[in-house]
Amino acid sequence: MVLNRWGDFVRPRFPELVLTPCVLGFAFLIAELVSYHHYREGTQIIGFSASILGLVLSLLAFAQQRTLRMVVLALLALLTLSGLYEALEHREARAEDAARFAQRQSAQSPTAASTSASGAAVNSDDGAEAPAVGAPSAGDETGGLPPGFKPGSQIPVLAPLSLSGLAGLTFLALLARRRPDEVTAPSGVAPSTFGQHGSA
Repeated sequence: MVLNRWGDFVRPRFPELVLTPCVLGFAFLIAELVSYHHYREGTQIIGFSASILGLVLSLLAFAQQRTLRMVVLALLALLTLSGLYEALEHREARAEDAARFAQRQSAQSPTAASTSASGAAVNSDDGAEAPAVGAPSAGDETGGLPPGFKPGSQIPVLAPLSLSGLAGLTFLALLARRRPDEVTAPSGVAPSTFGQHGSA
């Protein structure tokens, strides 16, 4: 059957087939951070550098050297933990952004109300109320905030968890991959095959 043929093809190559989308995942993660401009300062540099390191490690995972394999496994484990740490940092940063945005909105509300009242008094003779200086115009969704300011945080929340998940998946795939000394079986010993059962 077709499924059996696909299964026979996938089983011995399963770790490599998992490592390939991991490489692509790290590449897309780096592209997301660049699109968010999330690589310029503070912990942003740490997250961006960790993503590049993850891409390099996922490529090195295809190597067969035993020493390199152990180093890559150790770094991937640390990278998984660093992704969880970055997720906590992003959560705190989003909370701070929300607090600053609320404070800015509350500080602008009394000023907008007073200028609106004075503007209405000046234009009472014309029978029309002119928009107050500094008040938000029609269609202004930012509430009179400075140009270019976007309400809400621009921090990619899922990026650290993506880093942690990709690093963990790469770690497991490399751990499941056969070691260099297992690729060639010793003489007189039949190589073991995944899913193969010995006859009674």
